[in-house]
Amino acid sequence: MAGGLTQEQLAAKLQLAGLHSVDRVAVAKIESQIRSVFDFELAVIAQVLGVDASALLPPVKALKADLDDLIEGRR
Repeated sequence: MAGGLTQEQLAAKLQLAGLHSVDRVAVAKIESQIRSVFDFELAVIAQVLGVDASALLPPVKALKADLDDLIEGRR
């Protein structure tokens, strides 16, 4: 749950903001790190949540530690 919203509420707000392909299932997959997010989607998600896009990204240190797994699709 992001910003006090349910997955369904967030999906509805994202669809109203122009991300028509992001439904509740897509939101769940994003939260579970099963689905990747395009840069334009990240910008819209951040706008809908009222945060800077960088707040939605992992810290660089954590990203570097997980980079090989991420590239190989293990995370």
